Amino acid sequence: MNDKIEEKIIKATINFIRTNGYQTVSLRKISQAAGVTTGAFYKRFKNKDVLFYRTAMILSQQFVTKFAINNEVSVFDQLLQIAQQFCEEFQKQPQVMDFLFFNSTIIQIYQTENDDFNFLKEIKHLAQQVNPGILNDQQFFEQLWSFIQGYSLLIKNGVTTYDPQVVKVTLSQMVGGK
Repeated sequence: MNDKIEEKIIKATINFIRTNGYQTVSLRKISQAAGVTTGAFYKRFKNKDVLFYRTAMILSQQFVTKFAINNEVSVFDQLLQIAQQFCEEFQKQPQVMDFLFFNSTIIQIYQTENDDFNFLKEIKHLAQQVNPGILNDQQFFEQLWSFIQGYSLLIKNGVTTYDPQVVKVTLSQMVGGK
């Protein structure tokens, strides 16, 4: 990012999301926090959806970089690492994870299978490799991802606490003990 003002706006957006969540983001609040005028904001971002998209790109790159997936282990163990780290991140950064995986702007992007966000493609690829064949690959991915996201939401909302054994046993059952 060569534009220092754009960088300030995105940093202010990330800080705001970390503290307050994405639901209460307003362009006025972000402009004020970044120390820029709304005119400067609109010169760089057409609207809040564009801001969310660019912010999500930065956060998802940070998210993927933070994940230390060992490609030397089995595909099951790679999925297990992803699921465990995903749940841990929901404990550490619930507002950011909520933004990255549950806000409507980003969900629309995931639905178009945009190449800017490769995280879900990687999970789909791994899921295909351990699919026991009862469901087609897309259905199996949806089942697997539903568990990971659902369990993370339970953790985020304080319904349960993270238990790595629950993740391991559930994933093992899903893949037929592979």
